[in-house]
Amino acid sequence: SRWYQRRVRATMMSYLPPYSECLSSGTVSLLKEMSSTLSEDIKRWRSSSVEAYQTQLSCLERMRHEIMLLRTTVSSQETTIDSLTTEIERLRLGKGVCEREFREYRAQVRAMLSRLKSGNEDLESAENQIMSLTLLESKDPHINGHEVGNVVLRVGEEEFTTIEDDFRAAVCSTPSYRSIRITTVEKQNAKKSNLLRNVYKARCNALRDPNLTMTLYYCGGKGGTLHRILRDGFLPKDMVPGDFGVGLYFTQNPVRAMQYSEPGLLMQCEVGIGMAESVLKVDQTRNRPPVGYDSILTGERDVDHIGIYSHQRHNELQYLVFDSKQAVPNYLIYFNV
Repeated sequence: SRWYQRRVRATMMSYLPPYSECLSSGTVSLLKEMSSTLSEDIKRWRSSSVEAYQTQLSCLERMRHEIMLLRTTVSSQETTIDSLTTEIERLRLGKGVCEREFREYRAQVRAMLSRLKSGNEDLESAENQIMSLTLLESKDPHINGHEVGNVVLRVGEEEFTTIEDDFRAAVCSTPSYRSIRITTVEKQNAKKSNLLRNVYKARCNALRDPNLTMTLYYCGGKGGTLHRILRDGFLPKDMVPGDFGVGLYFTQNPVRAMQYSEPGLLMQCEVGIGMAESVLKVDQTRNRPPVGYDSILTGERDVDHIGIYSHQRHNELQYLVFDSKQAVPNYLIYFNV
């Protein structure tokens, strides 16, 4: 027993030879071959993983591009649908006017034929009256005063001269624009204008100060929307993002409005201001006026480095409304500088 304990506790019993020394040369070469094979497998796996990742990334990019194309297509289709809807409404109104005029024309012809049969009128006189009615309607592009499209004001008309004088008086403070010349002015036909103005007046009556309305110039329309706005009025999709919020921007200075409008075009509007709050702090997420107000009065939309408008000039002030029914177009002005 004592000899056994000495043998167990001996140094030789705890000796562990080096691992490499106990391996044969064949085993070492096998391990090296396995390590090389494993490294090649890892490289192949890494290469295939990178290739799969690149394929997935390419698919994602194609999907993103397709989504952008679909969004563009949907947007263009919505614009086309809106224009077609407006055109259908215009044609419907024109059709109703034509049908009414035709009924009146037919009634007059029947009355003439009745008088002709009774002997109260001769054939030649009746034919002349019928021909005069036909020529009158064929020459009248407004269908007896009911214009389907916009009305064009020509140079020399009293209304045209008034608009031109007001416009020149507003731009006289800018020397480079003193030679500006108005070529044409368009306005809505009476029927369409009455419909839009009824909606506008109803909205103004709901303002906190219904009597505070102003004639201003629209700061927008670079996307070619001015003709559609003149025809159909302002719509919620006409709200544009700006430094002070998303809405419709207007100014008293036509030169300032030209910077945001389509080249050569400018729109004069009547805007229901109501109670306006003066705002200096920039807030691009604002989509409604402050509590207790109907609109906001801002500085020019060129922000300084701290986002506060500390220097304002009266002719650079802009009014911002957040309801498309709070403004109605008056005239679309064509000009040359």
